[in-house]
Amino acid sequence: MKIGILEDEKEVSDKIKSYVQKFFDLRGENVQIFSYSDAYTLIENYHADFDVMFMDIQMNLMNGMEAAVRIRQIDPRVLIVFVTNLAQYAVEGYAVNAFDFILKPVDYNGFAMKLERICKELNHRKPGEFINVKTKNGIARLNVSDIAYVEVKTHDVIYHAGGEVYVARGTLKSVTQELDKYYFSLCNSCYLVNLAYVRKVNKTVILSTGDELFVSQGKRKQFMSELAKYIGDTI
Repeated sequence: MKIGILEDEKEVSDKIKSYVQKFFDLRGENVQIFSYSDAYTLIENYHADFDVMFMDIQMNLMNGMEAAVRIRQIDPRVLIVFVTNLAQYAVEGYAVNAFDFILKPVDYNGFAMKLERICKELNHRKPGEFINVKTKNGIARLNVSDIAYVEVKTHDVIYHAGGEVYVARGTLKSVTQELDKYYFSLCNSCYLVNLAYVRKVNKTVILSTGDELFVSQGKRKQFMSELAKYIGDTI
């Protein structure tokens, strides 16, 4: 696992780093930890290969929320966890689809519980699971965890995965059957959604990619039931 820490207070940064290392040492697992003391350095050196970013919000020059907006533009999948002493920032976190919040001062037991939830989420994504999609330009091998949603338009099936769009011929029914063993659900007759990307549901479903999809009355009950099951299985 690759974890980043954005924190301008060295004492807090070192504490988070030590908690992360302790957590994975106890599990007998390897972890890579990268610390940044300012947001500009993080953005300049950011590559979309982090699993988790722990980010302070109140910082000089560019704050953590602004940095998160920049990161989301290039990386829709990384789990962003804000570390802050102000709970009201939780509302703003919806704008960047924050996965969680940790209130300062940070204690190990509470932090370990958050990391346990993070690991369950990442394990669900199963990065080694792939499907082959026959597009108009050839065969595309897609990582299932990168697929945010699939839509159908006339006779085209459109995969939205990893910030790219892949167009294939077929039916949404066949795609639904292929992805049945993963956590995907129909929010209407045109959209099949990866539940790992869902951040908010009302009359529409808002994904961590920023996409907003209509939830039909006929599909709402089943969609909410399958979303509840996903949450129960991963928390």
